[in-house]
Amino acid sequence: MLFLAATFNAGASSHAEFNAGYDAAQSGNYKRAVALWTPLAEQGDASAQYTLGWMFESGQGVPQNYKQAAFWYTKAAKQGDVAAQYVLATMYNKGNGVPLDNLQAVQWFTKAANQGDAVAQFKLGVHFQKGSGVEQDYKQSLVWFTKAAEQGHLTSQINLGKIYQSGRGIKLDYKKAIEWYEKAANQNNALGLYHLAFMYEHGRGVLQDLLKAKSLYLQSANSQYAPSAYKLAEFYEQGKGIDIDFKRAGKWYKRSAQKGNSGAQFKLGNLYKEGKGVRKNIRTAIDWYIQASNQDHALAHYQLGVIYEKGVVEKQKSQSVNVNYKKALQHFKQSSQLGYLRAHARLAYLYENALGTEIDIDQAVALYQQATQPWALERYQILTSQLACFDTATTQLFSVNIACTTRQILREKIKEQKIIAIDENINHWSDTYFTGAMIPGSSQLQITYSREDLFVSAEYTFVGRNKPALISQVKNKLVERYGPPTTQSGEVKEGPASFEWVLEDGIHLSVSRAWPDTTTFVLYTSPEKQKTQEAQQLQSSDKTFIPPEQQAGAKIESELF
Repeated sequence: MLFLAATFNAGASSHAEFNAGYDAAQSGNYKRAVALWTPLAEQGDASAQYTLGWMFESGQGVPQNYKQAAFWYTKAAKQGDVAAQYVLATMYNKGNGVPLDNLQAVQWFTKAANQGDAVAQFKLGVHFQKGSGVEQDYKQSLVWFTKAAEQGHLTSQINLGKIYQSGRGIKLDYKKAIEWYEKAANQNNALGLYHLAFMYEHGRGVLQDLLKAKSLYLQSANSQYAPSAYKLAEFYEQGKGIDIDFKRAGKWYKRSAQKGNSGAQFKLGNLYKEGKGVRKNIRTAIDWYIQASNQDHALAHYQLGVIYEKGVVEKQKSQSVNVNYKKALQHFKQSSQLGYLRAHARLAYLYENALGTEIDIDQAVALYQQATQPWALERYQILTSQLACFDTATTQLFSVNIACTTRQILREKIKEQKIIAIDENINHWSDTYFTGAMIPGSSQLQITYSREDLFVSAEYTFVGRNKPALISQVKNKLVERYGPPTTQSGEVKEGPASFEWVLEDGIHLSVSRAWPDTTTFVLYTSPEKQKTQEAQQLQSSDKTFIPPEQQAGAKIESELF
């Protein structure tokens, strides 16, 4: 552009030396051109000063030197050379050869703009729009954009369309927006076509016309504009004004994706994951999700997180994906940091259950609080209650406050005691252990949990073998620890009998015996958790049952983030 401006100035000079210099430059002999132009520039010839500035700026015939370029541009600009005024303004904008100074930039853009330079008018409009080097003034930005747009400046026409469409600084006017978008579109400008298509798609300023919108998006997409290719694909995927056609959707998403559009990369990943319009291929889906996630596409990170958290099992082993909690954690964390609310819950779940990371209840609570899924809010309430519980919990088994504990924590503590597991299954309501080697006289311990794996009860079994006195022996041991029982019933010598304690933290403890069987049971129960467990078992006896609201919360959404 600068050299074309120099070409224009060559015709404005009457000096034979200038024309000779121009001919030398055109033939590639830049040193001779500089030698011919320098004396003219020193004598005050504005055209020579401008072209000499360009030679120093571009490093043609002389070593590149922005300060010298600015020196000669300034001399030409002060003589009213419009090209020099524009270029000098851009140098002040960037701090090339002169100090960065937006005020000076505005002054020189104004001089060039007042001489009718469309690009300078556009730049001046941008300065007023942003309040850079001048007080922010939307009306003035509108004035200068309009002047440039009326000369056919494409970006100004599109900017005017956006201003009238948004109503920023002026009265919203969709019809005016359409007028300017049409001017750009009539020049076959891809961006102008895109914005005009958007207006027809949503019926803003015109009657909604999906077929017209599709046609405009197609015209823009054929000019290699990736967002239009994305929109065209969306029309085919969703059947907007046309029949749903996943194959064509995939074709246009791919064209957009290959140009780096992260939304299209994500959508293409969805199509390969579901096998819509393309052959199902989880590996290809992951590749597209990764490309989108590399551009900070939050939902692509989320999808990858779910894939690695759950794993994918296919008949073809090459299509299966192993569970990888560390990768899931990494992607959920990225999605969460990018503001995708559903990722907060999935990340919290990993922190809560030490999946791919160390357990971090405080972090889990903070993330659950930010989440939107009903199940996440339920977990938040449970965990905050659990954390508050530690302030009052006192009853311990295996050095753990059972009123607040979880299955995972108790399992770890029991394992430390070298107690043998009879049945440990996360999909069952209880775990059972052999305790004879650890607690003399006992045979087993059964611990029950809620669906969320919170402690509900722990029951020790002491085999009586026709020993009526066994219940007294066990009760006396507990008295040493908890004091006299709160209530008791029956006779210890014969018949059913029981002793009960209500402990400081609300845990109920009982020692009971039927008759004639003298087997004695010691039961620790959290009444609140027991009610929760009973309600859950009425809902479904299958512990792995997922309530509908939780299923919805864990669902992978397909819409664009």
